[in-house]
Amino acid sequence: MSVQPFMKTGRTHATRSVEFKELEVYATTPLPTPPPTWEVPLQKQVTAGQPVYPIDGNATYGDCTIAGVDHLSRAFSALFKEPYTPPTEKVLTSKYLALGNGQDNGLNEEFVLNEWYKKGLFGTKIAGFAPLSTTSLLQWHQAVSLYGGAYLGIRCPESAQRAFQKEQETGQIVPWQYEGEQTEDGHCVVALGYGPNGGLHCATWGGIAVLEPSFLAHYLDEAWVVLSQQLVEAKVDTLGLNLEALQADLAKL
Repeated sequence: MSVQPFMKTGRTHATRSVEFKELEVYATTPLPTPPPTWEVPLQKQVTAGQPVYPIDGNATYGDCTIAGVDHLSRAFSALFKEPYTPPTEKVLTSKYLALGNGQDNGLNEEFVLNEWYKKGLFGTKIAGFAPLSTTSLLQWHQAVSLYGGAYLGIRCPESAQRAFQKEQETGQIVPWQYEGEQTEDGHCVVALGYGPNGGLHCATWGGIAVLEPSFLAHYLDEAWVVLSQQLVEAKVDTLGLNLEALQADLAKL
C-alpha cells in the first residue's frame, strides 16, 4: 500500500572523487575487531523522548545531509564531553538553502563533507573524511565504534517511512527491512550505534531508526567515516589512520 511520505529526504546521487582510497589503505595497521554492540551516544535521553537528535527542518525541507552534520556534531560532543552549540532550525535550514543556491533540491554528501572539512559548519570543522565500503558490515561497525559514527547515503523506500511512522506512534522499535520496493529517493542518515544482529542504529527525522543488514544490502549507496577534531586530538598517535595521507588527498578535491 502506498503512503504519503510524512518526512522529507533530500540526498542527491552519490559521488566519490577519484582522489579517495579505501579506508583500509589509509590504515596504518589492521583496524581492530569492533565490539559486538555499540550504544548510541545519549541513548538514555533518546529513550526518554528527549530531542537529542532533532528533526532539524527535515519535515519541511530536503536538508537531511545538513541535519546529518548536526547529528554527528551532537554525538561527537557527547562522546568527548566537549561543548557544542547546536544551530537553530532556522540557521540550519538557511545554510542548507545557501549551499543549494537558494533551491530546496537536496545536496550531495561528498560536497557537504568537503564543505565541513574545508570551511566548517555551525562552528565546527572536521579533521577529515573518507569513503567506507558499501558492503562491509565490519567496516561500518569499525567506523561507529572507533571513530564515532558513519555518514550514510541510502535510497529510502516507502517501507522506511511506514516503519518510522509506526515506531513514532507505538514507541516500539520497528526495524527498517528490505521489502522489495524499488526507489531512487535519496536520504542521508547517520549511524551512531549498532545491535547484536548487526543492524545500524541511525539518527534521522528526530529519532533513531534501526536499519537491518537486509535493508542496507539493497539500499545503501554510499558510506563515509568522519574524523572529528576531538577524536584526532584525543587519539593523537593511536588513530590507526595515516591522517597526513588522507588530508593530502582531501586537498586535491
